[in-house]
Amino acid sequence: MSFAALQYQSARVSTASPVQVVVSLYEGAIRFLKEAMVHEQARDLGRRGMALSRAHAIVSELRATLDHERAPEMSQQLDGLYEFALDRINVAARTGDATQVEPALRVLASLHSAWSEISRRAA
Repeated sequence: MSFAALQYQSARVSTASPVQVVVSLYEGAIRFLKEAMVHEQARDLGRRGMALSRAHAIVSELRATLDHERAPEMSQQLDGLYEFALDRINVAARTGDATQVEPALRVLASLHSAWSEISRRAA
């Protein structure tokens, strides 16, 4: 990534609302899971592994930042969905079958859609 692109990305994140940051994280996780599937088809195992690792890191961060005290019920539900997505990513990495992430992609796409709507309404 170029220096200018890194500066733009840094400025975008530092000025974004918390909801916009969550939306961006979903976008990143979805992008990396799709990349993993593409790299699987191209038999590029190194890049597949890197894409799965990056998606795993994003979903792990989403899970780690849940506020169980402020919203216990929602946090519990999201925690279960994130746990499911992480399990699918782990299975894909362990078995070498990136199609195992398809259910996780569907879950994350649904969450992305919901948070995007929240962001749009808040704007």
